[in-house]
Amino acid sequence: KKITDDLYEIGVHIADVSHFVKPDTALDKSAYERATSVYLPDRVNPMLPEKISNELCSLRPNEDKYTFSVIYQINNRAEIKHSWIGRTVIHSNHRFSYEEVQEIIEKKDGLHFKPILLLNDLAQKFRRERFRKGAINFSSQEVRFKLDEKGKPIAVVIKESKEAHKLIEEFMLLANRTVAEYVSKIKINKQPIPFPYRIHDTPDDEKLKPFAAFAKKFGYTFNLHDEEAVAASFNKMLKDVQGKPEQHVLEQLGIRTMAKAIYTSSNIGHYGLGFEHYCHFTSPIRRYPDVMVHRILQECLDKNLKIDRKMDEKCKHCSDRERKAMETERAGNKYKQVEYMQDYLGEEFEGIISGVASFGFFV
Repeated sequence: KKITDDLYEIGVHIADVSHFVKPDTALDKSAYERATSVYLPDRVNPMLPEKISNELCSLRPNEDKYTFSVIYQINNRAEIKHSWIGRTVIHSNHRFSYEEVQEIIEKKDGLHFKPILLLNDLAQKFRRERFRKGAINFSSQEVRFKLDEKGKPIAVVIKESKEAHKLIEEFMLLANRTVAEYVSKIKINKQPIPFPYRIHDTPDDEKLKPFAAFAKKFGYTFNLHDEEAVAASFNKMLKDVQGKPEQHVLEQLGIRTMAKAIYTSSNIGHYGLGFEHYCHFTSPIRRYPDVMVHRILQECLDKNLKIDRKMDEKCKHCSDRERKAMETERAGNKYKQVEYMQDYLGEEFEGIISGVASFGFFV
């Protein structure tokens, strides 16, 4: 909504799962146990029953929906002048797909094209500002499979992150950061409150050195002087490597060099995003930490805080389940890759070696 010539009201609205999933109910215990949805090539194993994820909490158009919102006042220079957090009811009149929005961005025309182009412009500005402040620009390609009705892979599709995806991503990052910043300022007896921050540690020297040596073989030099220099070196390499044969190997290995992001109540910030405060607030349908964030956030807004002594244990559980889900997704993808390649036995292809181990190598 336009407020003045240079000020807009922009809302980020997230399904209010904690309205339906109450603490210590059977539903809540089951969601906590799973802690995340698992996405396999041929199915989704959801954290919450379909009735909740696809019906009650799905932000479908032309229906009143319970949401948890962060509403901003933002100017043309992508400066945030004001933010408000609270529970809301929204009634949207259209639901876009990424493809539709991408087409509107490219053609600069179509349904609601003015607000979409404005949001895209702001998202690009947020993005540039993030990288200027030391965020690392990792974007790896995702492989997806087209399956026939029996689940057999018949084609491989590369999923690319386009401007429409980045538009949503930037506003999600903004909402996650706003919520974490708000909660981080709240103290009880001068102590921060237990809260599931999403943290990302700086890269480990032991992993960085061999990677820097490997990148150097392709002519990319790394400055390992301090954390900021490392981030700048990564960004320069990721930019320079675009479109070159070694691009995917260096991107993949670069990501593996990084520490793994985890949930914990001791907030050390998020190195990869360049944020001092970060949490997961925007996907409560598929991630349990977001549900915990919503509940604590409401307690903060109500000034009715219950200190959760088990927060670290819960964070560790959620991080463990997330790692297991990722391993499962990877294994599922590998299985489909092998199944797909069975039809091509005896044929020859060009390959890129991405890793070598004592037992063989990865192509």
